[in-house]
Amino acid sequence: MPERNVKNKNFVFIGGSQGMGRAAALALAERGASILIVGRKKEAGDATVAQVIRQGAASADFLSADISTVAGIKAVAQGIQAWNPELHGLMHTAMSAFNKKIVTVDGFEFAFALQYFARAALNRLLLEQLAASGDGRIVHIGGNVSPGMAGADIDDLQFERRKWSFFKAILGTHHLGYLHLQEAARRYADLPVAFAASCVESVKTQVMQDPTMPLIMRLMGRFGTTPELASRNAVTLLT
Repeated sequence: MPERNVKNKNFVFIGGSQGMGRAAALALAERGASILIVGRKKEAGDATVAQVIRQGAASADFLSADISTVAGIKAVAQGIQAWNPELHGLMHTAMSAFNKKIVTVDGFEFAFALQYFARAALNRLLLEQLAASGDGRIVHIGGNVSPGMAGADIDDLQFERRKWSFFKAILGTHHLGYLHLQEAARRYADLPVAFAASCVESVKTQVMQDPTMPLIMRLMGRFGTTPELASRNAVTLLT
C-alpha cells in the first residue's frame, strides 16, 4: 500500500509532548507535516515543538490544555479549530498516573473523563474539520483489552456502586473507546473520516514510571518497548 503524502498536511497529537504521541509527531515531522502538540505542561510542549521543527515539520505549535474537564475539552476544541480549519489526522495518547479514585469537577471518575470521554468528545467536536480535509483520520492508542478483562459496567461507569480499582478504571476506558470507534464509524460512514485503534503492549514512558502508578505498571513500563517502536502502527494508520 502506497504511503500517504503528508507534506503540509495538518495533524494534531493529544498528549503529544511525550511518549508515543511525541514519537509519532516526530515521525510525521520528518515528512514535512504541520503539527499541533496538545498537552498540559508548557515547558515539555515547547521543547517538543522545537524538536519537531528541527525534524523538518512544515510548522509546529503547542496548545496548553487540561482535557479532564468539560470546559477544558471545549477550550481545546476551539483552539484546534482556530489552529486550522482542516485536519488530516488526530491521535489520542493522553494518559495520567493516579493511585486512587478521583472525581473531576464534572462528577466523572478521572480515568473515564481523561481516557474515554475527552477522546469521544473531541472526536465529535472536530468531526467537521476532519471531514473538511477529505481524508481525516482518528487514531486511539490503547491496550489489547477484551470485554472480560475490562469488566466495564455500562450501568456503573463512575464506580458509584462497584469498588474502584486502577485496572478496572483503566481497562474499562480502553474497552469503551473501542465501542465508541465502532459506533462512530457506523454513524459517520458517509463522511471521509476513518476511525482506528492502535493497540500496544508495555511502553517506556514517563507516565508509566510515575511514582503514583501501581508497582506492576511501573515494572511493565521499565521493561517495555520504546515509544518509537510502539507508535509505528499508529503512524501507519495516519499515513
